[in-house]
Amino acid sequence: MPGRPWVVVEERDESNRKVSFSAIDYLKKETVWRNDSLPELWWINLVRLTPEQVLLKIFENTSNPDVTHWLALSVVDGKPLDQAIETEGEHTNDLIQPFQYLAGEHDFETVKQFVEGRTHKLPLLGAEYLEHAGFIFISFYFGNPGTFSNEVACFTKTGNLLWQEEIGTNLKGIGVNTFFVVSDYLFFVKNKSELVTFRIV
Repeated sequence: MPGRPWVVVEERDESNRKVSFSAIDYLKKETVWRNDSLPELWWINLVRLTPEQVLLKIFENTSNPDVTHWLALSVVDGKPLDQAIETEGEHTNDLIQPFQYLAGEHDFETVKQFVEGRTHKLPLLGAEYLEHAGFIFISFYFGNPGTFSNEVACFTKTGNLLWQEEIGTNLKGIGVNTFFVVSDYLFFVKNKSELVTFRIV
């Protein structure tokens, strides 16, 4: 978020079909605000941040995704604003997202061989790859259909494995942007319930 060491997170509770939004200070490791009392419980998405507001889109007709309207929350306290101001572009703290490579693509085969040789696990389906601050971060999937596991691993530029962490189990498919980097902090969600942050040093 511009001028603040914050990230805004969309949390989706599939069992209760509820959505909440939170601003998290990743330096202090604390929640700044949380809003889980929105007028629309499920058909709503975080779309954009500006220096003043968090822009959410509400889907009015579930059979027609083009019928929508905007809802704005204050960046400062997460409370609804009287008017949503549509703006072009997103305002972020230099968000860096990984490249995604899918099975069958040449780049995926390269990543697959690299990971298998160092973790002794065979990546399947796809992988996400990012080089940043002298490190290589890779999110990959392995296991059996319908029960895939997802791990994030960190390597040196020379290919040495530094650490790896399982972030999902019993998965039916793959995700997108399973991790990202903001201002030299690595973020990922573990087991669909825990936001994990590492400082990259």
